[in-house]
Amino acid sequence: MSEKKNSGLVIGIILFLLLGAPIIWVMVNKTGVHYSQKLPIFYEIEIENGDTVYHTIDNFKLANQFGDTVTPKTLDSFIYLVNFFFTTCQSTCPVMNRYISEHIVKEFVKDDEVKFISITVDPDHDSVEVMKQYYEKYYHIPYVKDDQQKWWFLTGSKRKIYDLAENGYRIPGAEDASHQDFFHSTKLVLVDKQRRVRGVFETNGQNEKKAVIDAVNALKLEYHGGHYRQKK
Repeated sequence: MSEKKNSGLVIGIILFLLLGAPIIWVMVNKTGVHYSQKLPIFYEIEIENGDTVYHTIDNFKLANQFGDTVTPKTLDSFIYLVNFFFTTCQSTCPVMNRYISEHIVKEFVKDDEVKFISITVDPDHDSVEVMKQYYEKYYHIPYVKDDQQKWWFLTGSKRKIYDLAENGYRIPGAEDASHQDFFHSTKLVLVDKQRRVRGVFETNGQNEKKAVIDAVNALKLEYHGGHYRQKK
């Protein structure tokens, strides 16, 4: 009887190695992190009644490239990634937005839980119409129906935008810019449905691409009770 039990145990281990281990390997390597890993919450600010309180994005009111008003409430049901740019930039901005378009938007283009936000730091020039032309010329997504809901290019009050960059999304470099001067940033900030910053990433290279995709998938996991499901 003991010999049969040992034989059964050996067979079980072999079956696990043949069938189970490859599945676990795919789960881990597809995202680069185990699905149970939780993302950090950035910018802890204080403790109240034994609870940790975290920094959240301030209220704002901006307009997208279609003339629609966008506020934090508009984004409350989304995980979103935000960056700052301006349309006349000829150096870092085109490279950054091209990277986002080709590597990150493409990954989540059919996932209606994930949205992309690009905010101009030159709203005096980048009107709604200019933003629409810029979007249609460079970043329109022709292979997705109703794609205007996927990636918004926002403009509005310059003072509010700079306050958002510095004190809301805490973009590195924004604190060094006055409301008269542009700033360049190649950062992509991940924000959750509670308006909390959950990741800050560079926008170049395969390692950064993988880190962004991993983080979005891990954050999605939090909202699906531990069972990640990529929407088709």
